[in-house]
Amino acid sequence: MQGRTIVGLIAGLFVASPLAAQAASSTPADSAGFVVMKNADTVAIERFERTDVTWKGTLALASKKDVADSWSIVTAPDGTVPLIEVMESQKPPDPRMKARVISRARIIVKGDSVSVDQMTPNGLVTRLFQSEEGVVPYLNLSFGMLEVGLRQAQVAAQKDSLGLKVYFFNLGGGQTVRGTLVQNSDGKAVLNIGEVQFDLLIAPDGRLLSAAIPAQGLRVERIR
Repeated sequence: MQGRTIVGLIAGLFVASPLAAQAASSTPADSAGFVVMKNADTVAIERFERTDVTWKGTLALASKKDVADSWSIVTAPDGTVPLIEVMESQKPPDPRMKARVISRARIIVKGDSVSVDQMTPNGLVTRLFQSEEGVVPYLNLSFGMLEVGLRQAQVAAQKDSLGLKVYFFNLGGGQTVRGTLVQNSDGKAVLNIGEVQFDLLIAPDGRLLSAAIPAQGLRVERIR
């Protein structure tokens, strides 16, 4: 798994799992998006929707014209994220044509291990990664996916002296990195993932309202 080559499942690539079937039967409960800005420039735009058990989103980066990452996450009541599917595709020049799939993958989390089924030019390749119990996915600049991770971390409620403990699995490289969330009563929170600090504003119901990454000069706003 090198760079941002992990991407997800499209219909017909894999046999549908019971988790995916359960997610597909749910009714959408919320939909929103995020815009990521640096000064006056738009860096990324993301749209997502969620049900009780699944989240689906599409992330488009300004630096990658006509390319988008589509993702789907199945969540469990115990705070775990057992299934993630991601696909990177390119918009066709003609709207009557289908998008070109650049790469795709399915990620299955079980206990402290992560299995990645990835389509390559040579066929399907499966990789296993040692991780941590309760790990959640992380995709660079996907604040919809970050909200999923934060919500699941609140459910799992693994705390220590540093704060709420969250382990993130980097979909762009396969590393597992510890995150620590410290939240105040006014909704303001600080999340540290490795050496990167995120300043967050979280609503009482768990929605991520805004964010900033000071070291990178990025600010994020939730949009409808």
